Amino acid sequence: MMKILVLGFGPHASGLDAAEYYKSYGHDVTLLDSSNRELVSNLYGKLEKLGVKVINNEITASEIKTYDIVVKAPTVPIAPSVLKAANEITNDLAALLKDDMAEKMKKIVIVGSTGKTNIASAVVHSLNLLGAKSVMCGSIGMSGFNILQDIREKGKCCYTHLIIEMTTWQINDTFHALHDSWPELDIVFLTRKANERRAEKKETYSIFGPWVKKAIIEKKAKDVFLKNIKSRPEKLIYTPTSFNPNRNIEPLESAYEILKALGYHKRDIEKALSTYKGIPNRTEQVAFKDSILYINDSAATIPEAVAFTVKMIGQASIHLICGGSDKSGEIDPSGMKMPFKMASSITLLSGSFTDKLIEYLKKNNIPYYGPFDSMSDAVGKAKERAEEMLSRGSNTQIVLLSPGSGSHVYFENEFDRGDKFKEIVFSLTGAKH
Repeated sequence: MMKILVLGFGPHASGLDAAEYYKSYGHDVTLLDSSNRELVSNLYGKLEKLGVKVINNEITASEIKTYDIVVKAPTVPIAPSVLKAANEITNDLAALLKDDMAEKMKKIVIVGSTGKTNIASAVVHSLNLLGAKSVMCGSIGMSGFNILQDIREKGKCCYTHLIIEMTTWQINDTFHALHDSWPELDIVFLTRKANERRAEKKETYSIFGPWVKKAIIEKKAKDVFLKNIKSRPEKLIYTPTSFNPNRNIEPLESAYEILKALGYHKRDIEKALSTYKGIPNRTEQVAFKDSILYINDSAATIPEAVAFTVKMIGQASIHLICGGSDKSGEIDPSGMKMPFKMASSITLLSGSFTDKLIEYLKKNNIPYYGPFDSMSDAVGKAKERAEEMLSRGSNTQIVLLSPGSGSHVYFENEFDRGDKFKEIVFSLTGAKH
């Protein structure tokens, strides 16, 4: 039996996944998190039922040394003193990549500044239609520990492809946890924003090397890419390649290049991609009824993500449902300035971040409805405002769930929040699941 320390709940409760995984092997597991217990009481309750000890006090370097493994949840910073004191530091991606059970799975890694999640989602969708058993992990998707648990319970054949989305800090953390040695990676795709005018952070390029069988980059980024990598991958593919039918249509253009590099036929790729409708919980079109379009954007957990969605929708009449919890206490309500300016109506879900939003809205004389503890009440109010505008002769209305904050207290996570929204919309509209 080993002693395991998990640092932080992390986004999507990934720290909880790590604790559950190691506890399932009978290890002595402790989770350290500084969150207010009242804000994440449901997570505390789950861990305590499993026999995991949860602490929120400061921990010293000498105490760190008593643990066999320190597990770092995503976005949790580690002080240099901890790095030096820990016997071993890992994260979910490193644990997955170095596990023998994942050795024969094809590994496709997507890196770069923007667009990673949409590309990864389109690739997973298409691969599964083409007969593969793929799964998405990294920034959004399953935790590496969840995937390992699946493999352990269902066998090595339960997944054939790992689609891994990595931010710069995940590259750094994973590389360190793998003791500065990457396993063989079938494809590493660099998103198209890495061009001559705006190079990626240098750390992004550190994942490229002879362990990469195929590296896919944009033609415009060739000079910047070759300047920043320390060693060349086995093969370089410059995009867009000839006859890509989705030129300048992201994420389909990039997904096509990855699927082509995996050896799939052009006709089969086009057919699979033609059925891709977007990421669940991220600009997901749930239903359209009586000139009202309902969009689930529950995975927008920061104001910047809400701004991106609202900007993408454009000039449509948006009835925004937002607000929720802020367990870190660091989300800035001013980040909602643009979405609030664009929205035809604002309906608030209750939570600690919502309290900040209310203060901001009042200060700027912006009207709002709520806050509501119930998703049903919030959706009902937004629908009511949309119907009112339609009665005045307005065009199509959009009811948009895009919280800009966390989901704790009222929901298990952002996916549960999105599911609740969809259930209510299906009930209101009679749309099929």
